[in-house]
Amino acid sequence: MKIFLTFLLILLAGSSTVLFGQQLPEKGVPLLQNYSPAEYDHKGKVWDIDSAPNGIVYMASDKGLLEYDGTTWKHYKGSEGVTRSVRVVSDTLIYTGSDLDFGVWRRNAYNDFEYRSLYPFKEDLSEINEEFWDVHYLDETPYFISSSNIYVHRNGSLTKIPAPGEINSSFLLDDSIYFFDEQEGVFLLDDLSPRRLFGTGNTPFDIVGIFAEDDSLVLVTQNSGLYRYKSGDFSRIDSRFSDTLEEANVFSFEKINESQYAFGTILRGLFISDREGRIIHNINKNKGLQNNTILGLHYSNAGKLWLSMDYGVSNLDLGSEFSFFYDYRGDFGTAHSAVLDGDTFYMGTNQGLYRASWDALNDSREFYEFGLVPGTEGQVWTLQTIDGELFMGHDRGLFKREGEGFTRINDERRGTWTVEQYGDYLLAGTYNGISIFRKNGGDWTYQDQMELILGSCNQVMIEGENTLWVNIPNFGVLKASLDENLYPENRVHFPTSRFRESDHYLVKADDGIEVHTESGVFLFDEVNDRFVERDENQNTQPVIDNLKLPNSQPNRLNDQYEFYPVYNGFALKNLKNGRQVQEFNPRLQFRNVVAFNNEENTQWDTETVLPYELNNLRIDLNVPNQQEVLYQYRTESGGEWSEWSANSTIELVGLDHGSHTITARAMIEGDVTEARDLSIQLSTPWYLSWFALTGYVILIFGLLYVLYLWQEISLSRQKKSLLASQRDNMIKEKERHRIQIQKVEEEKLQAEIERLKEQFKSKTIELATKAKENDEKNRILLTLKEKFDKLEENPKTLPHRSREIKQIIESHISSDDNTFEIQIDELHQDFFETLRTQFPDLTLYDLRLCAYIKIGFDSREISEMLNIKPSSVYISRSRLRKKLGLESDDDLHSFLNSV
Repeated sequence: MKIFLTFLLILLAGSSTVLFGQQLPEKGVPLLQNYSPAEYDHKGKVWDIDSAPNGIVYMASDKGLLEYDGTTWKHYKGSEGVTRSVRVVSDTLIYTGSDLDFGVWRRNAYNDFEYRSLYPFKEDLSEINEEFWDVHYLDETPYFISSSNIYVHRNGSLTKIPAPGEINSSFLLDDSIYFFDEQEGVFLLDDLSPRRLFGTGNTPFDIVGIFAEDDSLVLVTQNSGLYRYKSGDFSRIDSRFSDTLEEANVFSFEKINESQYAFGTILRGLFISDREGRIIHNINKNKGLQNNTILGLHYSNAGKLWLSMDYGVSNLDLGSEFSFFYDYRGDFGTAHSAVLDGDTFYMGTNQGLYRASWDALNDSREFYEFGLVPGTEGQVWTLQTIDGELFMGHDRGLFKREGEGFTRINDERRGTWTVEQYGDYLLAGTYNGISIFRKNGGDWTYQDQMELILGSCNQVMIEGENTLWVNIPNFGVLKASLDENLYPENRVHFPTSRFRESDHYLVKADDGIEVHTESGVFLFDEVNDRFVERDENQNTQPVIDNLKLPNSQPNRLNDQYEFYPVYNGFALKNLKNGRQVQEFNPRLQFRNVVAFNNEENTQWDTETVLPYELNNLRIDLNVPNQQEVLYQYRTESGGEWSEWSANSTIELVGLDHGSHTITARAMIEGDVTEARDLSIQLSTPWYLSWFALTGYVILIFGLLYVLYLWQEISLSRQKKSLLASQRDNMIKEKERHRIQIQKVEEEKLQAEIERLKEQFKSKTIELATKAKENDEKNRILLTLKEKFDKLEENPKTLPHRSREIKQIIESHISSDDNTFEIQIDELHQDFFETLRTQFPDLTLYDLRLCAYIKIGFDSREISEMLNIKPSSVYISRSRLRKKLGLESDDDLHSFLNSV
C-alpha cells in the first residue's frame, strides 16, 4: 500500500475566523521564529499542527502530542505508534490519529491532557495496518481517516465507512469532507456515504490541498501544479506559478484568508501567493528557515503561520508590521543606515555601501541581490540626503555621491559617524570631535574642528535655532548653544551615570529630546534643565527592541516604510499597514499552580482543596504565543494591582486558610486583556477545625476541674506545711537567738583579751623602762659614791676627783644605755630559745626584732627604740620573713605569736 505523507490540509474556507484589514507586506520576511528539535526534547518529526481558541499550539509528533504556549513545551504520550494528525476542538478537547490508533484528549483538573483510545481493533491487529493521517471535526463529530476506512464517532458509537479504493488525502471545505482516491478520483462524503464527484484522468498525481474559487474547485497537487474543476471539466491551470509549484514539489497547503494561500514544498521552502497566483513570499533556508522541506502548515487564529519541517518547527507572524532581511548567505553584512533614492535602495553596512532596486526587496525572489558600490569598502555608519545630495559617513571620512560613485570631501579622512545640516554648514560627528564643512561655490569644503568638543561624537543634533546636542559614548550627553562663529557656549554635561547604562543614544521625540537606554527612556526637562525618566512601561516598539542593534535608530525611507538596523541584516516597518486587524483577542491563561512549603510541593487541581500546610503558591501566567507581554495581578477583589512586569510567575507566601481569589491581566503592545480570576480554597488547619474546637472546650473544662481538685489538695497540704513551717521557724529562731548571744559573749571576751594584751604590753614597757631607769640610777650613784669615798680619803685630790665625777656624769648622759634591750632579752629567753632551735640563722638583732613584733610594736615604735629609720625596719622585716620562710602576704605578727 502506497502511503502519502499528506497532512494539515484543512481549508478555512467560507466564514474564516481571521481577516486581514490589508494585504500582506511584500518586502522582506515576516517575523520568523525557529524551534530546533532540542527545544521540544527531540520528540521526532512534527507531522501536523493545530491551535486552540486560547492560542496554545498542539503538534502531532513521532513520540506523541506536543503543546506549546509560547514559553513552555509539554509532551503527552498517547498512542504507542507515531502520532500523525491532530484536530483541536476547544481549549479542553483534542482528537488525534496515529499508527494503528486514534482517540480523544481531555484536559484534567491538573490542566494536563489525558488520552483515551477510540480505536476498536486493539485485540487483533495481525491483518490491520491503518495509519490515520487526517482527523476532521464537523457538526460536533470527529472523522478519523486512514487509507482504507473512515471512522465516525457520534453519540458514543463508532461507524466505519470503507474506502472505495485507497484514500490518499482528505480535506474539509465549506462544511463538507472531500477525499481523494488515486484510482477513482475525488469523492464527497454525503450523509456518511461516499459520492464520487469527478475522476482525475489517467495521469497519476497526489492532491495535497483544495480550495474553492468562485464557482470552481482548485486542486493543489504534489508534483503536477494546480488543477481546476468546474462544471464537470477537470484541467490543469497553465500559469507560471503553477509551473513553479510543480518544480518545487508541493507537500502541504494552507489557506491564509480569502485571497492568500500558503504552499509548503519539498525543494524550495514556503510560497505564499495571492488569488491571482502572484508570489508574495518565497521563504527558504537562504532567508532563515531551518530546512527547505515543509511537511505541514497551519495558520493560527493569532495570525501566525506555523511550519513543521524535516528539521524543526517555525512560525511566521504574518500580522506584524515588520519584515526582515537577514544575511544568511554573507551577501551584505550588518546594515547600519539606508536611504531610498528614487527606485534605488542604498544601504550602508559593516562591509561597505550596497545598492539594489527597490523591487529587488520583494520577498517573491529566492534570495536578495545587492551590489557593492566600488570604492566604498569598509564601515558605513550613516546615509543622509541633504538638499538633494546624498552623503555617506564612513570610517574613512565623509563622502558625497558623484554620479554612480562616492567621493570623499576635501580628503578629510577622519572617521565620520553622522552628519547634520546647520545653515550653510555641515556638522559631522567624527571619531574625535565635530568637523565643520562649508559650502563654497556649490562645493563642500572642510573648514575646521569645533572647539571644546572632543571624543567620539556618534550623534549630532540641532534643536531649535542653535541648540546643539552631542552624544559621546562612555562620556555622556553634551548640550550647548552655537554662536555665529559655531563656538559652543553654555555647555552642560549629562554624564553616562545619569542614565544608568553605558549604551545610550539621543532621539528627537514629539515633546523634546530623549535619551534611550536598555533600561529606560529619559526626557529632557527644559524648565529644570535635567533629564527625567519616563514611565518604565512605555514601550513603542516591543517586537523590534530585542532584535535591533544597540544604539541604532530607524531611518524613514518614504511615507510607507521605515528602516531598522538589526543583527545580521535589517528590518522594514510598514507604516501604513500597521498591525494587521484580526478577530482574535489574546486571552490570559493560568497555566500552572503549585502549592509548596519548605519540605514538599504539589500541583493544584481545580477540584481539590489545598491542605493548609501548603499555603504558599506559585502561579504561572501566560498569553499563548504572544511576545513582549506584561503582567499584573491582585490577590483580593478590590485590592490594589501590582506593578506591570514581564515576570509571568506570581508567588504568594503565607496565605491564610479559606477562599482566595487571584485576579490577573496582561498588556500586549499597550492593549490590556480581560482580567481573569483564579479561586483557590485552602483547608482549615486541624487545630482550627470544629472537632478541634470541641476538643479545646472539653479540655478547658477538664483542666478547670483538675485545677479545682489540685487547689483543694494543695490548700490542705499548705495548711499542714504552714504549721510545720511555723514550728520549724520557732526552733530555728531559738537556735539563732542562742547563737547571737554566744557571738556577743565571744565578741566581749575577745575585746577583753585584746584589752588585756594592750595592758600587758603597756605594763611590760613600763616595767622595762622603770627597771632600766632604776638600774642606771643605782649604777651612777654607786660610781659617784666610790669617787666621794676616795675624795674623803684624800681631800687633796678634790680637783682631780671633781673632774672625774663631772666626766662620769657627762658620759652617762650621752652613753648608749642597753639596759632596756637586756631586759627585753631576759623577758623572752624561752621565746628566743625556741626561735634559735627552729631558725639557727637568726641573729640577736633578728631575735629582738621578733620580740618587738610579738609584743605588738609597730614599725615606727621599733625605729624609735632602735634609733633607726622606719624604712630600715621595713627592710629588716622583709629579710626576717625570708629567714622564717614566710611569703610576702603571710602575717608576721600572727606567726610569731604562734611560736
